[in-house]
Amino acid sequence: MTDRSRCTDGSHTFDGSRRRYLAALLALAGGAPLGGCASESGSSPASETPATTDAATAPTGTRSTDGTDGPALGDVVEDDRLAVVAYSVGRSADFESLEVLNGDGHVVVEMGVKNTHGSEYVGVSSRGGFTLRDADGTEYHPTVAGPEPRLDAGALAPGEAARGFVTFDRVPADATGLSLDVAPTAGPGDLGRATIDLESDGEGRTLTHDFAVPVHDLGDTTEYRDTRFTVDAVRTSTGDGAVTPRPGHEFVVVDITVENTADDELFVNTPVQADLKDTAGRTYDLSTDAILAFEDVAASVTVDPESSVHTALGFEVEAGLEPLYLVVDLDSIWVGGRTFYRLR
Repeated sequence: MTDRSRCTDGSHTFDGSRRRYLAALLALAGGAPLGGCASESGSSPASETPATTDAATAPTGTRSTDGTDGPALGDVVEDDRLAVVAYSVGRSADFESLEVLNGDGHVVVEMGVKNTHGSEYVGVSSRGGFTLRDADGTEYHPTVAGPEPRLDAGALAPGEAARGFVTFDRVPADATGLSLDVAPTAGPGDLGRATIDLESDGEGRTLTHDFAVPVHDLGDTTEYRDTRFTVDAVRTSTGDGAVTPRPGHEFVVVDITVENTADDELFVNTPVQADLKDTAGRTYDLSTDAILAFEDVAASVTVDPESSVHTALGFEVEAGLEPLYLVVDLDSIWVGGRTFYRLR
């Protein structure tokens, strides 16, 4: 298998901008994989046209540059709810975090997903929606182990993207003909299917945010139920000397104010309810090193009734990375509480 893991640093942009679409959901109710792609103009050969596809959401696109029929690495597979792309694939030896985990058995695929619906949240199953398959038809499923950032999708807001690694284990080192079955949306009606050839190169584009929800600025105050949340400022640092970020990285510290307007105590579990995202959707969790380096960076926030708390959140990212977005989910149970702030 060709090693393409070196395309994972975000600098490799697929400028061909050729799209592939998942077949209509009703047409794929039987779970059959996408059979072929139409020409770029929208017409398709009779042998490749799904017989029962709804014309409103019929697949369109082009073949990969190497002549394969289906989507390949870099090709965007898309319908009116979700876009999916496999950017690169590598083996365990390409990732330091897997070297201690009997590395011969891991295959790592860098994936991107994006909610293309104009008004609804779309649930994405990071583990249940992807199946690796080899030339013999053997299936391999995602594991919780793997390099970071992992694909952290969940419920994506309209126009929101997510990007990260999906890792499969117990894959023989000599396995060939690897392909990825994609069925990432969650819910009983979401039956779209596609198969991506991981050993061929295609042409596509890098998925980035195109938010169809409000994105707030520094100083804006948002309200969700009994909580008022303000991002006051953002600062960067290389640490305090004793605790520093990794080479080429920096701490991003976000100063916030949380106000509780209710009669009961408010608890905000910031490791679960707040994270950072870059423009391609990579997710950065709260940094334990930042908590150690800065006295005002908190692991969680407790606010008394009818009062407010000034505190800070700390993250570690590549130095100079922008734009950056703070994502706050004030309701970790019900979909719809996600709020976005552009930090820089």
